[in-house]
Amino acid sequence: MSEILSNFSGAFALMAGRRAGLDRLDLSADGFYRSFFAILVAAPALVLSWIEYEIDRPVDPVREIGGAQAFGAHLLADLLSWLLPVFCLILVARQIGWGRKVSPLVVATNWGAALISWAFAPYLALVLAFGRGPNLALLGAVLSLASLVLTARLCHTILGDWATAILVTVAMLGLGIVSYGVVMDLTGVPLL
Repeated sequence: MSEILSNFSGAFALMAGRRAGLDRLDLSADGFYRSFFAILVAAPALVLSWIEYEIDRPVDPVREIGGAQAFGAHLLADLLSWLLPVFCLILVARQIGWGRKVSPLVVATNWGAALISWAFAPYLALVLAFGRGPNLALLGAVLSLASLVLTARLCHTILGDWATAILVTVAMLGLGIVSYGVVMDLTGVPLL
């Protein structure tokens, strides 16, 4: 638990623009691979988002296609949207001269994504409890925008360049949307 909290505090410090946050992250080769444990750390918050999405839909696809298939599609889409940007970054890193920046960027974005997933959990609990009214819809939009800004800031703190940080953030978002589209095409389960 202390390792998770240390990684969360490191990611949060990077989001706040403090490069010292890197000192709280394990940037070794083992730390790189262990950072994918952040997916499991984020899983409860992600499951909450799947439940909220399925409850909020006007048509009940869980009843139409089955809960296992619907939640399996959500799981596959989230895994693909988490891992595809990392895979693409690793593929292009050497060509663009980022050999030494990849590991810190991957470790930090993995833990940053888990932290952001948990930041959404109270909002999702409110939506499940009270429904999505105009105030909660506005709050959801603000949280979504804030998550993009914080991710870009985390990237900027590591990369030192706003244009590149924004490009990386937009690429991560775009690859995430593509991932959801691919899973929707493969499974026939609506996810967006």
